[in-house]
Amino acid sequence: MTVVSAAVPALDYVFHPRSIAIAGVSAKETPGFGGGGFLQSLQDIAFRGPIYLIHPTAPAIRGIKCYPSLAEVPDDVDYVISSVPARLVPQLLEDCIKKNVRVLHLFTAGFTETGDAERAKMEQAVVARAREAGIRLIGPNCMGLYVPASRLAMMQDQIAEPGPVGMVSQSGMNASEFIRYALPRGVRCSKVISFGNGADLKAADFFDYFADDPETEIIAAYLEGIQDGPRLARAMRKAGAAKPLVILKSGRTEAGTRAANSHTASLAGSLQIFDALCRQAGALRVESLEELVDTAVTFQFVKRLAGPNIVVVGGGGGASVLAADDLDAAGLKLPALLPDTQETLAKVTAEAGTSIRNPIDTTSLWLEGGFEATLRPCMEAPNADVVLLHTAFGVGFSSRFGDSRARMYEQVEVMTRLQKESGKPIVVAIRPSTQVDGFTQTLEFQDLCWRAGIATYPTIARAGVALANLLRWQAMHD
Repeated sequence: MTVVSAAVPALDYVFHPRSIAIAGVSAKETPGFGGGGFLQSLQDIAFRGPIYLIHPTAPAIRGIKCYPSLAEVPDDVDYVISSVPARLVPQLLEDCIKKNVRVLHLFTAGFTETGDAERAKMEQAVVARAREAGIRLIGPNCMGLYVPASRLAMMQDQIAEPGPVGMVSQSGMNASEFIRYALPRGVRCSKVISFGNGADLKAADFFDYFADDPETEIIAAYLEGIQDGPRLARAMRKAGAAKPLVILKSGRTEAGTRAANSHTASLAGSLQIFDALCRQAGALRVESLEELVDTAVTFQFVKRLAGPNIVVVGGGGGASVLAADDLDAAGLKLPALLPDTQETLAKVTAEAGTSIRNPIDTTSLWLEGGFEATLRPCMEAPNADVVLLHTAFGVGFSSRFGDSRARMYEQVEVMTRLQKESGKPIVVAIRPSTQVDGFTQTLEFQDLCWRAGIATYPTIARAGVALANLLRWQAMHD
């Protein structure tokens, strides 16, 4: 699935700073946002290098010595985070030039996105001066980087465990929400980039980088606009030829286009043209942030499907009927199980109120030995490419049959073994609970599943769309 370059990507140094300075940490600021938020995030993830704070008057903030200006920091600084007002950025940039800083991350907003001509002119001047000095800019108006291996975090609760998914986003909120939704489902990131206005480094730069990055196997993106269309097209084709590339594009409506322009000064462009570009690049365009996360989960854990035939197993006739509709609408097929498979299932399934054709609606899943006896024939069915188990905690059968916690460990063990023996994937849709105990058990089961290499989804419909996306990508690249 992955093709990578043996050479170190040109922008690799951006993601591996040895030291960081933060300009704009308020002496009164509480942790959470702005300069103080970045400091807290870097401390939480245990950034390994020194962190220098720039403040005009404070001797120290949270026990860390402050310097009146970046120029007065006695040591080398690789990477600077700017949380100062826009009017102070030109002077900060001059100090960066004096210190031979390599990367300036402008969390600072108030440039082109304001719509003010003078602010736009100032942004252009900052970019020109930085390029002249060999400094790369991330931003303005962005959250910057989350790089687990380098212990870089843009927000709190971002863990230091790396993985194969690279994500690039014009929105800091959507970058952080992608991480927040994806981590509990087992997605681990190589790098996540929020680049805001993209005055210097743009989406094309990061697609180029991810295409060559050996630590990135799957590329996800949120784009608001098209900057330098021909170059973006080349970068998307390069990335899409090397790795799965999944893009959420805003500005699909007139209202969204206006919002994108006021958010990051982005011109959204024609959705039809962008769809054509995605097809040429072998990339997938998705419709929501949730679908972006679901598809990343699918590429990381399912990896490949032999075909569209899916067998659905669970308890509850209504849920099964809706599952059939949702999965068929997504483009998957629910074939009737062959007579031999049905005969095997009939031996462990009560006759009343059940179905063994597909979807399979049965209470045998919760009886001793019933889980494997039900799932194994489905996995071994010659007309099944993937099996979807749907379940829930805190209500119904799961709350009435024995120790639910012990059962979830047993079920994961069985699914792991059957997945390995059959060579086919099992995926799990865990319907949400409305009770505290059920919600806690849902999270625990979700964690057990992904650690065993099993993809999980919050609904059957979302699982169907994500699996169909994988098939769509395979069709473009096989």
